[in-house]
Amino acid sequence: MEKGFTLIEFLIVIAIIVILSTFAIPAWNRFMEINRFNSDIMAVEYTINRAKLTAMSKTTNVGVCVKDNKLFIYDVGFERGATSCEGNLLFEVKLQGRNTQIKNSGDIIFDPRGLSISVGGNICVENSELNRYYILCISRGAIRANKGEGVCPSKCS
Repeated sequence: MEKGFTLIEFLIVIAIIVILSTFAIPAWNRFMEINRFNSDIMAVEYTINRAKLTAMSKTTNVGVCVKDNKLFIYDVGFERGATSCEGNLLFEVKLQGRNTQIKNSGDIIFDPRGLSISVGGNICVENSELNRYYILCISRGAIRANKGEGVCPSKCS
């Protein structure tokens, strides 16, 4: 009695593996993109809260700025007329998702009490491949989060 597999049995197993992998690889890529998008959302939300806490701990105004698909946090000093994209750079966050964009509306500057100086602004993270967005609405004293499908809305609802 011979032990082992025949060539036909081996080819059938290889064919089954190929068929199963045609379904698994696209699902894996989508899973990884969803994870990167969620990671970007957490990084942006953490950075906004960190900017607010930095303003309170340093007793200065801290600005949140979006440029080149990155989020920058600046110490803008005590001037009320300053913009959020000037001053001493404290830290920056680069998004990890391939199809993820970050957008903002309005100037976001936190004062030493942790309140937003501007009337309101928002920061939106959107992923074109997943057709999803996550928007942080920053009002005078609160940060509210909304999520949905499609592109980022121009205003917080």
